[in-house]
Amino acid sequence: MQLLLLPFLLLLVAAIRSDGSPRAVVTLEPPWFNVLQGDNVTLTCEGFQFRGKDSIEWFHNGSALPIHQDSYNITAVKVEDSGEYQCRAEGTALSSPVKLQVSRDWLLLQVERLEFMVGDMMILRCHSWKSQPLHKVTYYQNNTALKFDHVIFNYIVSSVNHTHSGSYYCQGNVGQTSLKSVSVDITVKDPNASTSSSSKIWFYILFYLVMGILFAMDTSIYFTLQREVSGSKKNTRHPLTRWR
Repeated sequence: MQLLLLPFLLLLVAAIRSDGSPRAVVTLEPPWFNVLQGDNVTLTCEGFQFRGKDSIEWFHNGSALPIHQDSYNITAVKVEDSGEYQCRAEGTALSSPVKLQVSRDWLLLQVERLEFMVGDMMILRCHSWKSQPLHKVTYYQNNTALKFDHVIFNYIVSSVNHTHSGSYYCQGNVGQTSLKSVSVDITVKDPNASTSSSSKIWFYILFYLVMGILFAMDTSIYFTLQREVSGSKKNTRHPLTRWR
């Protein structure tokens, strides 16, 4: 009986792990999560077919915004616009949060995110306030100057590995003024290690869930049998014969 129930229990746990609800995705344009005050940013809610623009909801740091379009345009962003953005449509799950960080600096090293997986492409951009022309740009990783294509201007790594983790910043000149950006800490993770860890967690959850259910079933069967045996003994007990 216990073995017959195992497939059912496995399906039950699988259903718990995935609710099947469609989930939106928030994207940034330009793709940098960190921008300078005064930049223009567009957030787009995408990932599935919406039922209508009026059904779309936007949230900033958990608070609803009066926006019901699939795109949210922020002209000349301010520091107050920093935070996490999410969206959803009617009958769908809330999207994962996307972070936007607005700074009041003259020079900024822009990056799409702070965490990458081994094999991802990484693009760094040295960005000046109001996009003033830059020259003599140099990128640094852990205070070591990096070589890059001055024609493309951005620093691009087509496939990152663990050696690309570290602290990055850039320097450049606006006119005759030399500027230096604030450092950005970037981490490169191994997706296989993350998957393995997640699989182990779910294995233990599944194991203890199954064992708990089986224990409860065994206990119930034990007490049921005990009651049946006790009842059987009472029914088969003969009355004492009275001796005359």
